[in-house]
Amino acid sequence: MIWVGLDDTDEREHGCTTWEFHSLLTLLEDEGFTVQDERLVRLWPFAPGRTRGNAALAASIRTRDVRRVQAILGEWFHERYSALQQSDVEHAAQPVLIASLTQFSEDQYWDTVRGQVDLSVRREQLQGTLHRVWATQRGRRGIIGASAAISWRGQHDHTWECTAWREGTGLRHVPPNIVQDMAERFPSTFMNRDPNRALIAPRTPCPVLYGIRGETRQSVLDAHAFLQSRDVEQSIAHRVWRTNQATDDHLHIVMSGIVQSIQIRRGGHVRVLLPDRLMAFAEGGPVKELAQSLEPGDEIQFHGLEAPDGSIHLEKLKLVQGIRDRQRPFCDCGRRFKSQGVGQKLKCPSCSTLHADVWLSSSVSRDWVEPPPSHRRHLAKPLSRSGKSED
Repeated sequence: MIWVGLDDTDEREHGCTTWEFHSLLTLLEDEGFTVQDERLVRLWPFAPGRTRGNAALAASIRTRDVRRVQAILGEWFHERYSALQQSDVEHAAQPVLIASLTQFSEDQYWDTVRGQVDLSVRREQLQGTLHRVWATQRGRRGIIGASAAISWRGQHDHTWECTAWREGTGLRHVPPNIVQDMAERFPSTFMNRDPNRALIAPRTPCPVLYGIRGETRQSVLDAHAFLQSRDVEQSIAHRVWRTNQATDDHLHIVMSGIVQSIQIRRGGHVRVLLPDRLMAFAEGGPVKELAQSLEPGDEIQFHGLEAPDGSIHLEKLKLVQGIRDRQRPFCDCGRRFKSQGVGQKLKCPSCSTLHADVWLSSSVSRDWVEPPPSHRRHLAKPLSRSGKSED
């Protein structure tokens, strides 16, 4: 078994690592090698060198001829990327291909999905392992993602994606009504559409036609076959990946706190102080609306990712308990009792009747809410998947 990982082949606005890796795996398959466990692994969303989806790819290859596999990998990489020169452009691609005779420590995955990893640290972690690296003059940043994709196990939870690619570069023809029909016919798929538009087709000039995410390998394959049998742009190739999408692997634990204050900012964004600084963005829909309704003293639970500025960007929010409509009781004469000061009974301003110092109020709560599908991270676990895991 030889593990192969690839990352950082695309730029911010063009290129596609999934297509590149699919091309490599297809070449290996055509040469008679068995490709297994193809995986698409999303990494830390705030990584400085990230591209649109911040994903890396990996797979295992069964072979009795390691040297032949390595020769094919080297030839493919050289043909694809040898012309790349050093660049001063920020986030310029630094493609790296790794081949390893062992699967790297899973710690490398968790470090990379939950925080920033320094290249020198990762290279040091790889010392002592039987691996080979192909890189260009641009640099070796791709080592971080490629090694993380190889090290991911996904034994506690994983999902699947069928990625289909196209030949053209114009507008994609993936009608929303057909995507809706697909979602209804294949309920094991998810994150297919928002109320008014399909979400499976990207809007960037890349080779991907669409990506269908689901709970099982067969469900995404069947959904792909269904689309291709309808009035949908025909794909030139497709491949199913095992993925860490929709698993919340980038988060640590459910957090909680008591609201100290909230500030609604221009555009509808909300800052919540606990004293942790939480941010709910206007695009978050239900999360933003719940955050706007919070009051000091509310007990909340939340999932969120700490941004480089120290604030926590909310991904899910729950109001455990809040007190609303806090007021004094009414006297029999119809007037509301008023306070006479700390430690004293309440007094009716009309008839001077005394009453115990109490407040009347109502308790409110709100179950978990999440952003609409179009504004969730690839890694964010939908509430519909709560409690799901793979054996």
